[in-house]
Amino acid sequence: MKILALDTSGGNCSACLLEDDKIVSEFSLSAGVTHSQTLLPIVDTLNQFSNIDISEVDVFACSTGPGSFTGLRIGIATVKGFALSLEKKVIGVPTLLGLAYNIPYFDGLICSVLDAKNNNVYAGIYRYQEGVPVLVGDYITESSDKLIEILEEKMGAFVDMQLAKVMFVGNGAITYREKFVAAFGKQAHFASFSFNRELASSIALVAWNRAKNGDFDDYDTLVPMYLKKSQAERMLEGENA
Repeated sequence: MKILALDTSGGNCSACLLEDDKIVSEFSLSAGVTHSQTLLPIVDTLNQFSNIDISEVDVFACSTGPGSFTGLRIGIATVKGFALSLEKKVIGVPTLLGLAYNIPYFDGLICSVLDAKNNNVYAGIYRYQEGVPVLVGDYITESSDKLIEILEEKMGAFVDMQLAKVMFVGNGAITYREKFVAAFGKQAHFASFSFNRELASSIALVAWNRAKNGDFDDYDTLVPMYLKKSQAERMLEGENA
């Protein structure tokens, strides 16, 4: 099974071609150029160097957010365009789950955290079960302080206190590192620098795990997961209040 996965949720524009559970090729670019300019050339380059035609792809996958409002729409529209024209399957993957997949294994909690500015975060707390990260509770759109409270509660529920630790991953892990260290001390662990980026290879692996079980999304319901309204929408609502 061949899967083409895209991640356009953040500043890093990434594409990956996966054949079963093996990466054939992956290309990432963080050059400050808009995803609308770089995404299709990246996909074309990926296919050329892989010597695989786009028509040979079985499943098209993409990150669905949270993340850049414009970036998410570009990625999803591209995947829908390919899949509809070629009559192939689609899979959408939450950005926070993709980040959790950046961590090959951790026996405590994994906290995927994105900086939402002004001391706010988007976060998902995961724990490995049967070889894959599984979301514990709900997605979190709160202050970094509230996230710490939630993590303290979940870590306090561990029967084996040696497992009461947390791995932080994502750009929020960098932004709020000092605060997390102050709160959790040696219980706080941090992903290596390169794993804090959103990676299409992780999106592809999530998609492969779903596809082999016949779990696909519908074209009509594949939409961005924003978690909160855009700044423009919030400003407009404020003006109309």
